[in-house]
Amino acid sequence: MGFALLCGAALALPAGFVLGRLGSPSPTAPARSVAHGDGRLRDMYSPSVRGDPYFLDRQREGVEALERYCARTGESCAEARAARLRLSQLERRD
Repeated sequence: MGFALLCGAALALPAGFVLGRLGSPSPTAPARSVAHGDGRLRDMYSPSVRGDPYFLDRQREGVEALERYCARTGESCAEARAARLRLSQLERRD
């Protein structure tokens, strides 16, 4: 009984690996080709995160949210100005 169980497990494990790979994307096609450079996905192969369009978009969203908060409450306005200045410096580098 134990021998049959071991044989079944020895066959089921590789079969599970093979069947599991049938539904997964090909490892030869890099994920960056899906939306490379358009800002929808982070380009994880980029040597510089600061120049990545996805990163800049997320930073821009944060700065705009901080500016809206400043306009609404009158708080954190110095931080909003500093964040806008830094974002404009990052965008000029590209």
